[in-house]
Amino acid sequence: LEDCQTASAKEAMYMTGVTAAIIRNLVKAKVLEEYECETLRTVCDEPAEQEMPPVLTEEQQQAFEGISRLIDDKKPAGALLFGVTGSGKTAVFIRLIAHTIKQGRAALLLVPEIALTPQMVGKFRRIFGQTVAVIHSALSLGQRVDEFKRIKNGDARIVIGTRSAVFAPAENIGLVIMDEEGEHTYKSEASPRYHARDAARFRCGFHNALLLMASATPSIESFYYAQKGRYSLFELKERYAGASLPQVVIADMQTETEEGNTGLFSRVMLDQITATLARREQVILLLNRRGFSTHVSCMDCKKHEECPNCNILLTYHKKNNRLMCHYCGYSRSYTGKCTACGSTHLRITGTGTQRVEDEIAKNFPDARLLRMDADTAYSRYAYEKSFSAFARGEYDILLGTQMIAKGLDFPNVTLVGVISLDKALFTGDFRSYERTFSLITQVVGRGGRGEKAGTAVLQTFVPEHYVIELAAQQDYRGFYESEIALRHTLIYPPFCDICVVGFSAVIEADSNRASRAFVELIRGYLQENEVKFPMRVLGPAPNTLGRINNRYRHRIIIKTRNTRDFREMMSLLLKKTARAKEFVNVRVFADINGDIGL
Repeated sequence: LEDCQTASAKEAMYMTGVTAAIIRNLVKAKVLEEYECETLRTVCDEPAEQEMPPVLTEEQQQAFEGISRLIDDKKPAGALLFGVTGSGKTAVFIRLIAHTIKQGRAALLLVPEIALTPQMVGKFRRIFGQTVAVIHSALSLGQRVDEFKRIKNGDARIVIGTRSAVFAPAENIGLVIMDEEGEHTYKSEASPRYHARDAARFRCGFHNALLLMASATPSIESFYYAQKGRYSLFELKERYAGASLPQVVIADMQTETEEGNTGLFSRVMLDQITATLARREQVILLLNRRGFSTHVSCMDCKKHEECPNCNILLTYHKKNNRLMCHYCGYSRSYTGKCTACGSTHLRITGTGTQRVEDEIAKNFPDARLLRMDADTAYSRYAYEKSFSAFARGEYDILLGTQMIAKGLDFPNVTLVGVISLDKALFTGDFRSYERTFSLITQVVGRGGRGEKAGTAVLQTFVPEHYVIELAAQQDYRGFYESEIALRHTLIYPPFCDICVVGFSAVIEADSNRASRAFVELIRGYLQENEVKFPMRVLGPAPNTLGRINNRYRHRIIIKTRNTRDFREMMSLLLKKTARAKEFVNVRVFADINGDIGL
């Protein structure tokens, strides 16, 4: 101890051969001083090797210099970094965060999916070390507490995480980055129904910080505001290191079916997978629907197997031989008999990732397949282990849902295949085109990110649809021009805000009665007060999915502007619902700019 000044009790006993009793006696005699030192749990392993910050291209350097000047101004500001997939936006993030840290300020980096955090955290920790903290819902409660302590104590000045990381207890924030800003996962669908972008904007205002939104497919609203000058716009038009965008092939599945191909894969997809595997390169396949088949129907009585708690068809999962509801979690064993008439003449239709997995095994028996969806990535470290194994080349094909479509960087992936996204175009939500375009663009961008050229195959029954064609061309500006014109005509965001008032009850009549009563409350408010903001009220009407988890659902859609006067009106009306008898057995919520499709 004279040499080292301090050591743990176990280390001192080991090095000197004494027992714990000797340590206690020396402490009592005040020869030694004993104290406790908190050791926090680590979320990620220590990086294997340190890296230097990346060298920027001329285009990246121009973006960095322009954005860093906004950080130096120390005024609340917003900026949009618009760059094609693979243009090196992360390299710009690293340099901007380093610039912010040098000023003694903290930085937050938000990502849309938990699946993206391991790769991103690993990259940043190899450069910045243990000053990086991570926050997302897959951490244990103890890990989350420890990360909060490190952030609050100032030991970690860089915070990476999903939307909840926007509430990290960091002080003196200089920069908040939202990667893949247009993703709908930044919007919470449960109370509190916040959008991470709105919370980030508020924190930037409080700390005089910069909010940097970045994406190859930014939200229509953000790109509109950037065009109008509300946000500063920076562009990266070229892929990093001279890499080229993948060559995109559209496979018409209608023609394939007419020519006798009833399988899940088009002939061009099979040919491309065969050639890619022969070159010992890797493949990513996307199907945004888990399970084996989407529904089971009886050929005799024509009944479908439905969830008893929701008006939703059950999805068949072959791995556990169960019928499952992806909304309330209900499941039951698949017996092969119709629950209505007992017939064994059942037809299983539709396609999920498990069925694609079987098809791949039949066509490519020697290929090593990794499936990533909510049914396989349920453990805390599943994302990190699976993606690391794929990056090491332990698998040839990565099959998954949207969690594999964004932000991942695998240099040996030269083929990307989209099995089907046709249904996503027609979900009933005004954002369906935007989300489909974004998902296709992002997954196509996973290919050809290294020195090897990439190819993407899009399978569709509507090859002439302009969204499919523009996504294949990676033409965001073309899509934006058509979409913004449509929204202007129909009065959708950014030309208004949409407030959905939702009602749910165990008895359908209660939900219906409450929704109609709320319309009368709105009508009464308008008669009693001088309202200066524009407002259109649509409904009430049943939701597209009218019953979820044994609760019937109705909604009112209000097109307006999210002003203080409107919020005061909604606050007053929601308080009245708590006292009205029509709402005793009804749950009521209001959501601004959320999902209206379901």
